[in-house]
Amino acid sequence: MIVVMALAVCMFCQAGCSPGGLQQHLAPTTAPAVQPAIKPIDVQYDIYLARLSAHVTITPGGLLRSVRTENKRRGANDKSVERTEIRQGKLTPEQIVELTQFFAGWRTLSDKPYGGVPDGGHIAIRYGDKTVSGGSETPKQVWDVYRRIKELARSMPRIEP
Repeated sequence: MIVVMALAVCMFCQAGCSPGGLQQHLAPTTAPAVQPAIKPIDVQYDIYLARLSAHVTITPGGLLRSVRTENKRRGANDKSVERTEIRQGKLTPEQIVELTQFFAGWRTLSDKPYGGVPDGGHIAIRYGDKTVSGGSETPKQVWDVYRRIKELARSMPRIEP
């Protein structure tokens, strides 16, 4: 028993006294994962005549929640049967980095609503504290952001309302 303890002390001393010592044995093998930063995102898309409404939110932590309503009721006397689909999940760090690139130059877009065709869809996207909204004349960048977020939302699992 004494021999085993002496051997253990000797090994401990060698590891502690060698260059790098115990630190090399205790140091983590990988760097801690850093979650990329993203501002809160709120996307709303609505086509009144088609009775379609979509609302997607993304938190700074990357949690995506999508609520899409088809055959949306319009008023208390509307007896339509709505169909609501909810999807929710967490974006990967790679998806967050990609999404932040879509918002490059976001601050340069107008705060005033863009025009569009009568009875066309209306979109509003808030990134951080800046909202860009409008109809069919909204800049291409806004529609590109919407399309990518819609794709990401469709990739998330459905959850029950």
